[in-house]
Amino acid sequence: MKISVVIPCLNEEKTISTCVKKCVDSFSKLQIEGEVIVVDNGSSDNSASLAQREGAKVISCVEKGYGSAIRCGFEVAQGEYVLMADADNSYDFNAIPDFYNEIIKTNSDMVIGSRLKGRIHKGAMPFLHRYLGTPVLTLILNILYGTKISDSQCGMRMFKKDSLTKIEFKMPGMEFASELLIGFSQAKMKISEIPIEFFKDGRGRKGHLRPWADGKRHLSLLLIERFFA
Repeated sequence: MKISVVIPCLNEEKTISTCVKKCVDSFSKLQIEGEVIVVDNGSSDNSASLAQREGAKVISCVEKGYGSAIRCGFEVAQGEYVLMADADNSYDFNAIPDFYNEIIKTNSDMVIGSRLKGRIHKGAMPFLHRYLGTPVLTLILNILYGTKISDSQCGMRMFKKDSLTKIEFKMPGMEFASELLIGFSQAKMKISEIPIEFFKDGRGRKGHLRPWADGKRHLSLLLIERFFA
């Protein structure tokens, strides 16, 4: 197994089929063996059955939260490389070959996308996220941990599976995105970045992100891990 794609899922029936199809198409383009792991985090709709219909492996994660769901997916992933991204079709799984080629070329432990250096489609990112929240959290991360990235909140990332297994992660919520970067930087692992396109959420409803509450959790984690851990 070359690539495992981990997709956390909570009531994503409008978009999950499209996401899984794009993953399968990417494996075909690369001519490699891959798997799609959809981690159901308590959906009450048809997300799980739709994902299975398109060929995904669906597992259930009892512990609630974005971080919990992705960690469950990481644990069962069989691929040499693991990619994570959301199920709302805002991240384009057709870009899997770009991540794969970059991680091979640079021999990085993590390749993270950059929406800010790529293209953000109209309506895809709120003004405050784009010009305040993401830049501020990224700046703090870069200063405290010596990283050199432009978009710390990008949720599309690829990892070497061996590198993932060397670090213990525990955050259950959205702050897991920052915990990953902290863990890789503290372990002196190589992080590369590529520009990506970011699309408007395809679900047609309010997302799971709580901007102010989740932003505080990210900031608290950055400070605690640097000064109090």
